[in-house]
Formats: sequence, C-alpha cells, structure tokens
Amino acid sequence: MNKEYGWFVVIFIAVLFIQSTVVDFLISAWKPDLVLITLVIFAARYGRGPGATAGFLVGIISDVMSGPGTLIGLGALAKTITGYFAGSWARIAQEPSQFIFILFFSGLVHDVLYFSISTLGIEIEWWVLLQWHMFGSLLFTTIVGLLVYLLVGRRVVEKE
Repeated sequence: MNKEYGWFVVIFIAVLFIQSTVVDFLISAWKPDLVLITLVIFAARYGRGPGATAGFLVGIISDVMSGPGTLIGLGALAKTITGYFAGSWARIAQEPSQFIFILFFSGLVHDVLYFSISTLGIEIEWWVLLQWHMFGSLLFTTIVGLLVYLLVGRRVVEKE
C-alpha cells in the first residue's frame, strides 16, 4: 500500500467516526457530509479510479455503521459514482472556487442518487426534499468543505 493511501485510510476512519458520532448527535437538522468532503479531496488528488474505489469502501462501511433499516449498498453506490465524478474533474481543482464547484456538484450527484433510490415506492414531493434536506445539507457541506480546503485541502490536492 502506498504510504499516502495509508494516511488517507486513517483520515477516512477518523472522519467516519466523527461523522457517525459528533456530527450525527450534535447537529439535528442540516449536517455537513465530512465523508463526502474527504472523498472529493481524495478523488481530486488521485483521480477517477482511486476515487471510485475509496467511495465504494467508505460508502459500504458507512452503510454498515448506519445500523438496521438502512439499505446496505446504497451509500456505497452513491459514493462510488460521486468519487468517480469528482476524480473526473481533478485536473481543475487547483483553486478554491474550482474545488467548491466540484464539491457542490459532487454532493448534488450524491444526494440525487441516494434519495432517488431510497425514496423508491414512497410518495414524496421532490421539491420539499430538495428544499428542506438536500439544499441545506449541501450548502453546509460546501461551506465546511471550503474551510477544510483552505486549511489543508490545497496542499493535499496539489500533486508533487
């Protein structure tokens, strides 16, 4: 295993722990998706293939950690496609505005995939779902992602 990948494994585990404990229990409504932010930074650094692989692994782990009642594999599918999507745009993620664009649209792809499948067979107003869940969480994720990118992400995304 590449030494850099090893560090990201540690980071992903820490972020999964923080997301499933601190974020889920301290914030009740809109929540930043720290796993998504980390995945987009990873995919911007290493590209489509590693981004999709990391998305699958972190997605399946978060599905298992979510407990009963969760559709196992749905998070893995959404994060795999999101990692591939974010890695496809990796070449332009050199400025904060470009990274935020990638993070926002990656989050949008993730949420649309996730909620499209998780609400199958349920009568739901998409406008309400978009307005009251996806938009707020996506905005929160984008703002937190910008802060993370400005603090550490730029150094991580830049290739030596």
